[in-house]
Amino acid sequence: MSVRKLLKVSMAAGLMLWANITLHADELSVVTIQPVIRLLAEPARDQDDLCVWVDPQDAQRSIVITSDKKAERLLIYDLKGNLLQEIPVDKPGNIDLRQGVMLGGRERSVVTHTIRSNGFRLQAYEVNPQTRKLERIDAGISTIPNYGGCLYHSPLSKRLYFITTSEETVVGQYELAMNSAGKLTGQLVREWSIGKCEGAVADDAAQMLYLGEESKGIWKVGAEPDAATPGKLMVEVGQHGIHGDVEGLAIMPTGKESGYLIVSDQGRNQYHVFDRAGENLHRGVFSLTGVQETDGIEAIPGDFGSSYPAGLFGCHADGDRCAIVLTSWKSIADALKLQD
Repeated sequence: MSVRKLLKVSMAAGLMLWANITLHADELSVVTIQPVIRLLAEPARDQDDLCVWVDPQDAQRSIVITSDKKAERLLIYDLKGNLLQEIPVDKPGNIDLRQGVMLGGRERSVVTHTIRSNGFRLQAYEVNPQTRKLERIDAGISTIPNYGGCLYHSPLSKRLYFITTSEETVVGQYELAMNSAGKLTGQLVREWSIGKCEGAVADDAAQMLYLGEESKGIWKVGAEPDAATPGKLMVEVGQHGIHGDVEGLAIMPTGKESGYLIVSDQGRNQYHVFDRAGENLHRGVFSLTGVQETDGIEAIPGDFGSSYPAGLFGCHADGDRCAIVLTSWKSIADALKLQD
């Protein structure tokens, strides 16, 4: 064998070894966390998204609201997994919540979810803080063909918006406001195009919106209705070992600007953690014991008692009737050595 051929073989072998070491290191970097509880009431069939209302007087009285499109219900749980309320709904989709929103002359905790049955719509409720039950408040809000979406509460104008994603190419932003009859209505104020996208989350304090284009990556765009679109492709599928089918997104704030963006990589049953601020540096990857093919996720800071002393992470788990799984944020932060 010539010296040139020998060098080529040696280099190829070296590259293969380097690739194997890199893959092995990436696999070792994934930490696995044990969840605290699975929320799975008898009516549940496919709880694929959730939001959390935090009781301002007693965080341990907070509730988890799940959207179940197969059962055609919203299911409302306490943090111990007890079912408090169920609301019949035509195939509810992505669900989100904002607290402290001034509407109709008073502050409200507003819950919205999409509907893809008998027309594309948005449905809205407010949380009664005494009963912890949801009460319908919308007048019927039509949308462009929706697939997912999220709420955004502007710190500048104090206005409330819903951003709806689609299975085709259009993203629409709706301003939500009360009409003279005291019912919530919506008006389209911005739209733009990206690929198939379901997961979305708004970082209200940073006035930033993140959208998960399933086969391409994560878009970062200004959340105000006059911000430039489509924004920046922050992370592409393939980076950091992201397999694709980018689904749920959540913001875990740990301070005014600090905290994390969490992304469900459904194709690998993993969750990627990025810095919330600056260049959104990648901080680590985790998985959850017994949880796979996650759609919706949620992350909430605060002290919710001994099981969740620094906040909680909630997610959809595929499988029999699709439980919502709650995990201690402290367990995740400690395992990934996140320092805030």
